[in-house]
Amino acid sequence: MTALIISIVALLIPIVIVPTALGVRFAQRAREMEHAERMKALELGRTLPQDEPWWSPARISLAIGAGVPFGVFFCATMATGVAGYHEEVWMGTMAVALTSVISGSLLAGKHFAHQAQAEGLFSTGHAKPRLEDADAFDVVGSRG
Repeated sequence: MTALIISIVALLIPIVIVPTALGVRFAQRAREMEHAERMKALELGRTLPQDEPWWSPARISLAIGAGVPFGVFFCATMATGVAGYHEEVWMGTMAVALTSVISGSLLAGKHFAHQAQAEGLFSTGHAKPRLEDADAFDVVGSRG
């Protein structure tokens, strides 16, 4: 009986230790790569996607363009349920909702145009950004 237990424990040790050691090594390597990516982004003056604030200009535009009409129609529905139907309430609701949709669309358009201009997409009129120094990129032919 003890020989059976010893052999089972002897088999369980590599089954537990090896995956644990590999998992620790993988996590360490992932942290090293993330650190290198973060340092390179700081060198270039860029932010990583996980460092950006949640309330980005695109989300603010979406909140104005979609959230405001939803809220206005909800309030108008509640007011109609309490005080009865009044045409003025719904005309005001439509005006506010239409204004917020147009404003949200304009804000989003300005944001995306500014973002594209900052990335250099409109500098040459092409989809690719213009490169000032073509030798700044490593190519296969230059490795020797």
